[in-house]
Amino acid sequence: SRGPPEGYAYPVCTTCGRIHPGECRRAAGTCFKCGQTGHLQKDCKKNTTASTSGQADKKPGASGHVFTITEDHATKTSGTITGILFIYGHAALVLFDTGATHSVIS
Repeated sequence: SRGPPEGYAYPVCTTCGRIHPGECRRAAGTCFKCGQTGHLQKDCKKNTTASTSGQADKKPGASGHVFTITEDHATKTSGTITGILFIYGHAALVLFDTGATHSVIS
């Protein structure tokens, strides 16, 4: 897992002002993604595949979905609506309480 061990916080870097472990890559002049010199993170080719046009493939953008029901429909249901929500290609079973004002998916 990423991040500091439980109960510990990394200090703020005096060079770049960010919170990170280890040597500051900005001070060392290295790429924040791969750690090599000679390019910036935005130009890093590590872990990217070239498409047929020669451009690096971009990650797909997030798409939002809204599910709504009428008050009449909500009062006629058993109180719970189930469904499957896909998050970054992973299916998650969700339960919505029609009597609640908000639903949270974690």
